[in-house]
Amino acid sequence: MDPSIRLRVLEEFERRLSAIHGSGFETNAGHAVYLGDAPQLGPDDPEQAIAILPGVEDPRWIAKQLLVLWPIEIHALAKADLGGGGKSWKAVERVIADIKRAVELEDRTFGGLLRRDSIERGAVRSREREPGNTTVGAIVPYIVRILEVWGDPT
Repeated sequence: MDPSIRLRVLEEFERRLSAIHGSGFETNAGHAVYLGDAPQLGPDDPEQAIAILPGVEDPRWIAKQLLVLWPIEIHALAKADLGGGGKSWKAVERVIADIKRAVELEDRTFGGLLRRDSIERGAVRSREREPGNTTVGAIVPYIVRILEVWGDPT
């Protein structure tokens, strides 16, 4: 049985984001990619990380198919204690840039998983940080458009 389109989209996000290290990128945040959870970065964690958080889909009927608008938030994370001069936020900005480099390739179909131009980026925003949190960050939101047939999530 084929995996669902949702799972394959998440795996493609993971693949692209895990490539963030080395040549062509400013950070090595791809070494710490989390799916479904945005953890607090502690002393034993890397300075930067990325989290993929799937949102609530918005289904719309089109004839006998379902067009699903699915928000997926990519969180750029950095330790809050990297030093003065805004070093933590600058680290977040570098991760944001790397996320865009890794996800926003010319092929917006995710290797044929989606129809032409079926992914868009929304407005980047800061993550809320409660007192005592060890992590700062920002959210890079994407909207993925998936076409499904009733009863066939592949």
